[in-house]
Amino acid sequence: MNYDKPFKTLDEQLNILRAKRLEIYDEDKGKHILLTASYYDLINGYKDIFMPNDQFKPGTTIEKLFVFDFMDKSVQALTMKYGLMVEVKFKAHLANILAKNIGVHQDDYLDAKHYKRKVNRNLTFLKVKEEINKQLNVNFAKHPTKHYLKKHNHVPPWILFKNVSLGTSINLFKCLNSSNKSEVANLLIPSNKLETKEKIALIMTAMEGIRRFRNFAAHNLNFVKCRTQYNIPGESLYKLLPKGVIRRYNGKIAQKDKYALKGIFGIILSIFILVNDVMIQKCMISEFSAILAPNSDELIFIKKEYAHAMDIPCDISERLPKLEVSPNYKL
Repeated sequence: MNYDKPFKTLDEQLNILRAKRLEIYDEDKGKHILLTASYYDLINGYKDIFMPNDQFKPGTTIEKLFVFDFMDKSVQALTMKYGLMVEVKFKAHLANILAKNIGVHQDDYLDAKHYKRKVNRNLTFLKVKEEINKQLNVNFAKHPTKHYLKKHNHVPPWILFKNVSLGTSINLFKCLNSSNKSEVANLLIPSNKLETKEKIALIMTAMEGIRRFRNFAAHNLNFVKCRTQYNIPGESLYKLLPKGVIRRYNGKIAQKDKYALKGIFGIILSIFILVNDVMIQKCMISEFSAILAPNSDELIFIKKEYAHAMDIPCDISERLPKLEVSPNYKL
């Protein structure tokens, strides 16, 4: 049978790329790059950026693609790393409020009377509880929940949430009654610069965005095309963050910043606010700056390409340092 995608040797792959006008000056290095990054990730993953008409832009080298891919994978890795820290904190606060205000038994803190029956046509408490109940079935439960089902007389929320997905945890928060939801929100964002309802809106949209970007990274999807499905409220971020991190003109968030907040820039700022720990914030800004605001000439050139593809502000190297925090900085 003649397959439409047959096996190609490294030499054949390089010849295909040359025919598409990719510049390859060192055969051995070209082969090394294809084996390190993979043909599909390197070429198909970024063809919308570097191949507008099925031909590479003039001056595009295989080394340039490799550095671009490395930058992209580095941003993905940091998104997963710090996104996980926010997930842990979010679940911990949610679990603590449920246990403190309602109880530690799953029948108590998952009782429908503590939740809105319906948030919207796509989200009901019944659907959320059905997802959670899958982890409370001893035949399908995972550890540590399974251990508690077998060895203890209840499953506390801080144990159950170890096995409940972030998406389901966010939906549970959305369904939670106003008083408990407000208490969680005020713990996550302990600031008097926002009203409680503003904090709730920011948390819901930010957590959805973090979840989406983290999933794109974890499943090796097209990260450069990832954007939030919910608008993270720029005005709330503006109130919480140091001056100059977000731009405003004529009393409104700048249009370019609105676009940027739907991309990785908005996710970085959301993580910064929600993680709310000086040590983690400093490490996070340092690591993202090393990638998105590099010093070397070669990386600066690639950074411009990457920033454009991701809708990152072109002056990101000036904005990230403004997030440098001191022990006295308060959200």
